[in-house]
Amino acid sequence: MDKDKIATNKTDTSAQEKYSAMLMPAILSVSLLTIMAPTAVAPALAAIKQAFPDITETQAKLVLTLPTLMMPIGLFAAKLTERFDKKKILLTGMILFLVFGVGGGFVNDFNVLLAMRVLFGVGIGIMTPLSTSLIFDFISDTNRRNKLMGIQGAVNQLGGLVFMGLSGVLANISWRYSFLCYAFVIVSLVLVLLFMPAIPPYKAQTATATAKKKGLNWKIYPLAFFAMMIFVCFFVVNTDLALFMHHEGLGDAKACGFALSVMRIPAIFAGIMLGWLMKNLKDWTVTIAALFMAAGYLIIAYSYSYEMLVVGCLVIGIGGGVSIPPLFTFVPRIVPPRQRTLGVAIVSMVAQLGQFVSPLYTNLFVSGEDSSALRMRFVVATVTTVIIGFMVVAFASTISTSPLTDAENQ
Repeated sequence: MDKDKIATNKTDTSAQEKYSAMLMPAILSVSLLTIMAPTAVAPALAAIKQAFPDITETQAKLVLTLPTLMMPIGLFAAKLTERFDKKKILLTGMILFLVFGVGGGFVNDFNVLLAMRVLFGVGIGIMTPLSTSLIFDFISDTNRRNKLMGIQGAVNQLGGLVFMGLSGVLANISWRYSFLCYAFVIVSLVLVLLFMPAIPPYKAQTATATAKKKGLNWKIYPLAFFAMMIFVCFFVVNTDLALFMHHEGLGDAKACGFALSVMRIPAIFAGIMLGWLMKNLKDWTVTIAALFMAAGYLIIAYSYSYEMLVVGCLVIGIGGGVSIPPLFTFVPRIVPPRQRTLGVAIVSMVAQLGQFVSPLYTNLFVSGEDSSALRMRFVVATVTTVIIGFMVVAFASTISTSPLTDAENQ
């Protein structure tokens, strides 16, 4: 290794140490916001429908779905990082998040509210891929990176748990107040401004790396497909559990809400343990997590009591908390540093499509809404999760075992 490269590595290490105290809280605070954002005002949906009596229930649901449809903006944001400071791009997304997120509670016209939600979604689209790629930017040690990816996943789950509850409390006062939960972004803004260094466009360090820029490795697309299918399987419980419980007489909406809420608890602990799990299970981590998800769905498929159903949800939560973050750790093994933000953006965007594809996918195999059909949907999720889990470990064997550099041929 030449002296210049050694000096560069020492500089990077010292910079990482300098910012380590508050840098990670700043990054994780952004992650907390991106996952909870679209559905945070879900508890206020009925009140919003009452506030605008001329709209249909389908139109009311656009308040939740429109922001998610703006996720492709993440690809544009990723390309911008090749020309502009990533920190400034992130701050732009956070300002959009604040203005149009909180601002939704101040409008008196439903069409204006939808426009606000679209612009709010642009902010989320910018923030989502950047929040994950920042870990790659500042952390070079693989074990520490894996640990932080797990903590990031746990924070995502915690954000959904906390902000859904907070939004529900605020919505009981007024539907407008539920939008105030988005004001938490102010805390994140301050942390990013004070503790995150500037991240200028990536410059390759060696002549070999800058000699010729190759296109994006095609293997990022199967990785994105695997992420989407994990989401497809994970969201089956969200879309079908309430209907299943109704048909089987296993509980009302409140009982369903409790089962879905407790599912996040093991997901939080599983995320915290992810670093240890990946160190020991390595590329089998996603596969083992998928088997847990499959076991949970199989338990629900053959549940005839509420207690057994909750056990199934808890097991699904364990798998769900572990399955997604390791997929993002494959990105540095597929694309070099200058393309990592774009790679993360592609995987994030395609993965998010999973929640829309989920009911369509199960409908390909099962029609009808009686008890037997609903049980079969959970069986479909079981089989699909197992298949995807083993496809991921097979895929991992075809890529580099360590992060790529710009000097390496892909």
